[in-house]
Amino acid sequence: MNNKLFFSTLFSITFLTLSCEDDLLPVPEADLIVVRGYLYAGQPVTDVILTSTLTLDDESETAIPIDSAVVALKRGAEEFVLTPVHSYDTTETDTTFSITYTYPDSDLVVTEGDTFILDINYGEQHLTSEAIVPAKPDSFSSNIDTMYVPSFDRNRDYIRWIFADSNIIRLNWDNPEDHFHYLLMDNVEEDPEPLEKTLPPRWRRFISEPFIDTSYAMLASTITHFGRHDIVLFHVQTDYVLLYQSSGQNSRDLNEPYNNINGGLGMFTAFNSDTVSIVLLPQK
Repeated sequence: MNNKLFFSTLFSITFLTLSCEDDLLPVPEADLIVVRGYLYAGQPVTDVILTSTLTLDDESETAIPIDSAVVALKRGAEEFVLTPVHSYDTTETDTTFSITYTYPDSDLVVTEGDTFILDINYGEQHLTSEAIVPAKPDSFSSNIDTMYVPSFDRNRDYIRWIFADSNIIRLNWDNPEDHFHYLLMDNVEEDPEPLEKTLPPRWRRFISEPFIDTSYAMLASTITHFGRHDIVLFHVQTDYVLLYQSSGQNSRDLNEPYNNINGGLGMFTAFNSDTVSIVLLPQK
């Protein structure tokens, strides 16, 4: 599941403005590396990003990616060296690039209960961090797998359909130890048709904040397009929750965001997930 938009936004808000020489702010002693490293159980390692820090008076929109570090994942006596991969995003007015460290081979499988050490060497800097892969969410289910959508002659009809009790998506799972989870719903169609064409364009994706519970009720208004939607329940570690909670700062509360990188800044953590799917079809 592609969560990079969400994680990149959180990551940028949290760490890219830390090197400000203001007595009221934490000031790094050197140009520290900022790390975003996320592991997903059962998926290839493709989401480790390193950047430089930015000062608050720097007018750059993004920090400079680092592509010459030696990055490895260690699991017990095993060591897996990651490779920097360049990617480019071209628009009508600009071209931006990013660098992601990935593991290119198939002999690394991220499994529940694994303990990984992220080891980074860049010049004279040595960074480390540890992450344990959490358990998969237990007994994740949905009360609806297919939803039929009538045609709407008026916006009032659409609103009534949204709030109908039969169209509420009720998600349930077991959580006896009160772990944190968050939900992501994504329309996986290449070019889906919107449910209501008279309304302004809306996001095809929904993401919740981390929470502790065993159920979640999702109104039909959350689903904006026809086609298949994957709803993913992520079990997250406490360190990610602390990062999320500390990212909502403002100018009156400039505390150092939570990070778990020894010798640098940022976050290295692991996720496990389960998925249910819902398909929206036109009612004939």
